[in-house]
Amino acid sequence: MRKTLTFMLGVLPLLCLAQETAAETAPESVPGLLGTLLPYLLIAGLVIAAIVMCFMNWSESTEKIGIVGIPVCLAAAALLEILALYSVGNKAIWWCDPDRYGFWGGFFRFIPLMLVLIAQIISIYTYQTFLSKTKAMYDKEVSISLKPAAIALVIALPAAFVVAAILQWGLKVPKFIQEIGLLATLSGILFIGLGRSAKNNIAQFGAKYGVIITLFSIIYLLGVIAVVWLLIVGIFQMLIQEAIMLVLAYFFLFKTGILSDLAAPRSSWSSNDIRFRDEEGGLHSTMSGTASANRAIHEKKEQKQN
Repeated sequence: MRKTLTFMLGVLPLLCLAQETAAETAPESVPGLLGTLLPYLLIAGLVIAAIVMCFMNWSESTEKIGIVGIPVCLAAAALLEILALYSVGNKAIWWCDPDRYGFWGGFFRFIPLMLVLIAQIISIYTYQTFLSKTKAMYDKEVSISLKPAAIALVIALPAAFVVAAILQWGLKVPKFIQEIGLLATLSGILFIGLGRSAKNNIAQFGAKYGVIITLFSIIYLLGVIAVVWLLIVGIFQMLIQEAIMLVLAYFFLFKTGILSDLAAPRSSWSSNDIRFRDEEGGLHSTMSGTASANRAIHEKKEQKQN
């Protein structure tokens, strides 16, 4: 418990380190509060609060606060992430952009973001552990039904577009029928998947908590999609910056000849030997050796001429 609190509470100071400089240099295309770290600090606070509540010792009279409070915190964090991603797209993590702060500046801002987002992804499992320990669940092992809803969210939109494409280019039906087919496919898949999850959760947690947990799981899954996308964007930005640095370093080393010297085969000379080069490029440790080599070169040339 103490290690968990120390780890999670340590994230907030890391985020606060960037507040002053980040607030002054936010892009003009990022409006309002999204141009500050306040929404991100709020997201971090909500995730940390949820994780902390999962490991608190609740009494039988107060555990209902945790059963409802934990998913509310996580759902609020997910909604803020979805809102930020919807509003400004990939610029939602502008405050750890290496193009603005340099590679290391962006890297050290990205680390706390990554920790919070990973904690958010695994929060569903800590919540399940918490539920299994509550008296309301009779101390039994519980499992939130996510799989049907997750499958529905993943395949609903692609399946709807495939149906629409078949109706438009294959069957060439009128446009309003295409729209009906798209909406019917989308809503049908979501209804089946979400309905299956709701049914499983209600059977396990009861009608009241089952509905709450199902609604939370839907928002959680949407939030995970947003979180994974933000992680991909952040990691991609770091990799691009790193790739540019490597290319520039390679170009510099190649142009200055350092790289070619390093790649060249090593001779038997030690680093303390003085090297002299003869007319054909051979290396010698003494000037007399170099002079002898040059005389031999001249003699060969004279023999060829004769």
